[in-house]
Amino acid sequence: MAKQDSGVASLVNAVLTDGQTLVKQQIELAKSEIQYSAKQAAATSGMLVGAGVLAFLAFVFALVAAAYGLIQAGLPPWAGFLVVAGVLLLVGIVLGLLGRSRAKRVGPPQRAITQVQETKAALTSRVPTGGSAGTSLVPAAPSGADVLPAP
Repeated sequence: MAKQDSGVASLVNAVLTDGQTLVKQQIELAKSEIQYSAKQAAATSGMLVGAGVLAFLAFVFALVAAAYGLIQAGLPPWAGFLVVAGVLLLVGIVLGLLGRSRAKRVGPPQRAITQVQETKAALTSRVPTGGSAGTSLVPAAPSGADVLPAP
């Protein structure tokens, strides 16, 4: 029997060692993929920022051209630029009001809160009634910082 026990023990040790090696290799693979993705994201974000800056400058030049177009149409220079500024202000006000109305509709993540409450209820309903001291299926109560606000 002792020979079989040592054979089983060596097999269990081999499985544990192989499992640890596999987990370490998976972690290294994940790190490598994350590093590659981060480099790609950095390059992409740089290109997008550059495109945004150039698009903004093109928009400014289009506004100046619109003002000069109004001047060529017969308005004095101050009036042409004032019309363009007024249109920009009007668009800004409309976007601000739309944004404010949408912001009022943003609420807490109701589904996540409900799921946490359901999980908490399920865990607390599994508390053993006559178990020995210190053996509970329910983890310790969370601190005040971990508790989600009620909806």
